[in-house]
Amino acid sequence: MVCFSFSTASWAAVETLESSVLRLEITSSPYSFHVLEKATGEVLVSQDSTVLTIGAELYPVSDAGRLVKSPDGVHGDLLLQLAGRDALASGAPDRAKVAFSFLNPHVLQVEISYSPANGISEEFNDQGEHYYGVWEYPFGGNIDNRGADQDFRGLGNERYVHHASARAPFYLTSRKYGIYVESLAPGHYSIAQAGKTSFTFRDSQLKYDIIYGPSYADVLNRYNAMAGPAFMPPLWAFGTIWWRDDEHEDLRNVSSAQEKVIADADRLRALRLPAGAIWLDRPYGSGDHGWGNMDFDNSFPDASQMIRDLNDRGMKLLLWTANRSSAGLFQEGSAKGFLFPNPWPAADIQRPEVYSWFKDKLDAYVRLGVRGYKIDRGEEGEMPETAENKLSVLFPKLSAEGLSAAYGNDYFVFSRNANDTARKYTAVWNGDSWSSFEGLQVSIKTGIRSGLINFPMWGSDTGGYFAPAGKDKDLLARWLEFSAFSPMMDVILGPKRTLWDDYDAEVVDIARQYAALHHDLIPYTRSYMYHATQTGMPIMRALILSYPKEETLTDKWDEYLYGRDLLVAPISTANTSERKVYLPDGLWMNYNEKHTVYQGKSTVAASAPLETIPLFIREGAIVPRGDIVQLNNNWDSIWTPKLRLEVFPARKQASEFDYFTGKGVQKITVTPGQREVTIQFGDLGVDGTVLVYCKAVRGVSRNGTSLREGTDYKYDQQGQTLAVQFEGATTLAIKGGESLFASGTR
Repeated sequence: MVCFSFSTASWAAVETLESSVLRLEITSSPYSFHVLEKATGEVLVSQDSTVLTIGAELYPVSDAGRLVKSPDGVHGDLLLQLAGRDALASGAPDRAKVAFSFLNPHVLQVEISYSPANGISEEFNDQGEHYYGVWEYPFGGNIDNRGADQDFRGLGNERYVHHASARAPFYLTSRKYGIYVESLAPGHYSIAQAGKTSFTFRDSQLKYDIIYGPSYADVLNRYNAMAGPAFMPPLWAFGTIWWRDDEHEDLRNVSSAQEKVIADADRLRALRLPAGAIWLDRPYGSGDHGWGNMDFDNSFPDASQMIRDLNDRGMKLLLWTANRSSAGLFQEGSAKGFLFPNPWPAADIQRPEVYSWFKDKLDAYVRLGVRGYKIDRGEEGEMPETAENKLSVLFPKLSAEGLSAAYGNDYFVFSRNANDTARKYTAVWNGDSWSSFEGLQVSIKTGIRSGLINFPMWGSDTGGYFAPAGKDKDLLARWLEFSAFSPMMDVILGPKRTLWDDYDAEVVDIARQYAALHHDLIPYTRSYMYHATQTGMPIMRALILSYPKEETLTDKWDEYLYGRDLLVAPISTANTSERKVYLPDGLWMNYNEKHTVYQGKSTVAASAPLETIPLFIREGAIVPRGDIVQLNNNWDSIWTPKLRLEVFPARKQASEFDYFTGKGVQKITVTPGQREVTIQFGDLGVDGTVLVYCKAVRGVSRNGTSLREGTDYKYDQQGQTLAVQFEGATTLAIKGGESLFASGTR
């Protein structure tokens, strides 16, 4: 319920508007407003000034006038400061329009409009809060945006990662609120500069939403509901994806690019590297630039057969694509007047007829059996800057629609240049990373930051895109480890950097270990991806999201939560065999050896030989793992899907996990008692094993029937692990089953 009140101070009129949780106070002269938390009276948002751009001139707002209350909110005029200016001599009004309304008790919408304007800016008083979001790239330095002052558009050649262009006109703060600007116009954000935070969008209308939490999770959830959720990838897209920069290069032991594709697929199988797809980068088509004729060149003599051969091996084919016109696309698009003026231009798919034309052209690949795209470019001058934000939504949409018409939801698209609501159609890869530890460090940051703008399905080019002159075994191993704990794992091959041709057996073994680990985590990752579509809470989580009261975590970037329960601490420096890891509040176990328990709010030394990434598991964790999709696995002659539920019972508190079956959610619950632990879940769609890390097991029953030790269940007293098979809906009662977190903490 929204109610209104009015009060008048001796120096200014103040209008108020309230919901059940927020209070808006609008000061008329000079114009400003505040948003307060009603329960505490705390000022959340302190708006300081509004400025309109008309031509090249800036016109600040002086006062608010004729504020009127209605059942929908408050609306009125904003008076412009025009003294000494003649830009409005044409007779344009000197008043802009403003409106405030509560979309719901937690969301206040502000609208400003002025038809002669070509830009509107809002400025707020910085209250020392931490700001998260807006850009995938870390302009603020790490996770917190404080100090950032950058355009809101696709990016150029930033340090160590070029074109990390995912973005959303949204940020959330440590002061219990977020702000979402509903605009596809070019913009600019200035964060915590000289005591102010502001944003500007080049349009005659500015609509933005102040989203109250109070928690980070609440803000993300409300933003997700307003802007729309990320799309849910198919099961196979959670497997590893392999690619080369140019299939025509490095033709060792083959005679054509098509043979190279199949040879790579066969080598992945021979090395037992689980893989779901191969994608081809440009050039692969005929004509200049290898793109635009919507075909394959003569190095791919039978593309349809190549796609069938990959499908027979359990893998899908994806292609590079971009809104860039070359060859036939350029010729036809130019003749029809569909292209922006540029040497290699984009199509103006804002126009419905151009959108349909390009989609039909791209569907030539869908008809061949291509199952998805990696979308490149869109921020390199192919189009006017004014169109870039809009087209970075429309092109993923166009691409996804063609695939969806043929395959339903069984396709996958990922992009480097994606804006806000494009998440409905595309995942993100973070652009062209340097092949260096600096490139890896920025990639870790962009992965965490991508989740903060609700692009949860994210990956990077494992090993980096810009390859060094010599092979760096250390770097590739560490990047493989990091990519295993990224929702999307793609690995680049090529001259002097092909895993099985150019690196030693140790690196191949590490690649196998972490590709298999990434595959084994699909049940966990996919469940959290589905959770992200419902709530906006990412898979790769900045620690501050889960531990908001720990001030030391506000800008922590070199470790993150993977889902709720796994803490990942990548190695991002050369020649490292140990690193310091900060563990937040609570109890944590070393997940690599599943024995040592640590008290949180402490820093520990974690062993990290070349093949090891430091991992920790939280008390009460539930980690569904297993081999639930076959992909390219032909090395297991009797393959069947199987789950493994790893359970780490807490000392006292119950825990739960929402497992996504592909059709819906089944809740897994673990309830510790004084003398037994109960584990319960419905039909998970795949049968398997419950693996419980506990001690003092004295008996087990399943669905009310007592089980025999050694026959129906196995308990390893030394390893303190209980293994019980399950089929369908299951209730396990474990007598004893004491938590490993109960003693021995460091």
